[in-house]
Amino acid sequence: MKISLAMIVKNAETTINKCLESVQGIVDEMVIVDTGSTDQTISVIKKYSNVLLYDFNWCDDFSKARNYAIEQTTGDYILVLDSDEYITSGTRVELESVMSQNKIGRILICSDFKKENQIYQAKEYVSRFFPRETRFIGAIHEQLDSNKPRVKLDLMVNHSGYFETNKSKRNIPILLNEVMQNPTDPYYLFQLGKVLRIEKQYERAFQLLRKSYDLVPKNAPYYEELVVEVINCGKECGKEEVLEVIMQNDEILINVSDFHFAKGLYYLDYCLVFSDKAVNYIQKIEDSFLTCLRLNNQTHIEYLQGSSTFLPAYNLGVYYEVTSNVEKALYYYQLSSKYGYCLAEKRLEKLFI
Repeated sequence: MKISLAMIVKNAETTINKCLESVQGIVDEMVIVDTGSTDQTISVIKKYSNVLLYDFNWCDDFSKARNYAIEQTTGDYILVLDSDEYITSGTRVELESVMSQNKIGRILICSDFKKENQIYQAKEYVSRFFPRETRFIGAIHEQLDSNKPRVKLDLMVNHSGYFETNKSKRNIPILLNEVMQNPTDPYYLFQLGKVLRIEKQYERAFQLLRKSYDLVPKNAPYYEELVVEVINCGKECGKEEVLEVIMQNDEILINVSDFHFAKGLYYLDYCLVFSDKAVNYIQKIEDSFLTCLRLNNQTHIEYLQGSSTFLPAYNLGVYYEVTSNVEKALYYYQLSSKYGYCLAEKRLEKLFI
């Protein structure tokens, strides 16, 4: 069976080469649709004699562009990548197994981002390998319109698209339009809320995320990430109602380290903002971060890399330092620093002075 790469690009001269090199030996055909590049993207693509190149007039709709690319392919199955993504692990053999079962494959996408001068990595599974007859829906953060069963693949992809770029601001107008047309669609409420949180519009973001939470079914593929977003955003704008969201998910997300890590950070801020109620929650700070570390040895996905290792260890160090337990603070700072977390290393330097 034949595998086709279907890609849409615009001004990708610095990333497209690495992407195309990474799919060699995995796909049989490469179809690229340019949506208006003004740099050297086209020249780079033309160096690959086996690429089929097409043009598409951009219309603020990612699904239309992706579906046009799919229509130009001749493969049995489609692999979709963005030009700023590249495969780091995975095999064609695994893809052929999914094809033989007529299922949709979800690949793991790892995205680097910067926060407070630290580089972190977020991870998520996205449906990107599917039969050619399948199509996308939605103008942005598009989804596959299919009821076929979906399976997680070992195929891993690195994505640099949001690292020191302005794609977040680019996406807001398109997401606003989607929400206006579909005001009760929890998926677009979630995506708009998430991007507004990134832009630090916390109050507005929280209202959208909370509305999404109230509407979403608990089996939605993005449910876990949504709950974490509600907690993190609620922390930023001091929303006491987050306590109810946490309570509702304590059992549902018991094995999700990101949930417990977000809880720990929320309780930490809550005890500072609502000091008169701190006595009821201060122990929960320690419990939440310790739970994260216990989950490190279990099979689960970290949406935020380090949520079951160096991040809770560092925050336990902070917790014990503030509560004057220097011995435990040193232990957890050292544990965090073993992963190369520089904030922990800085705290150790100060404590040893």
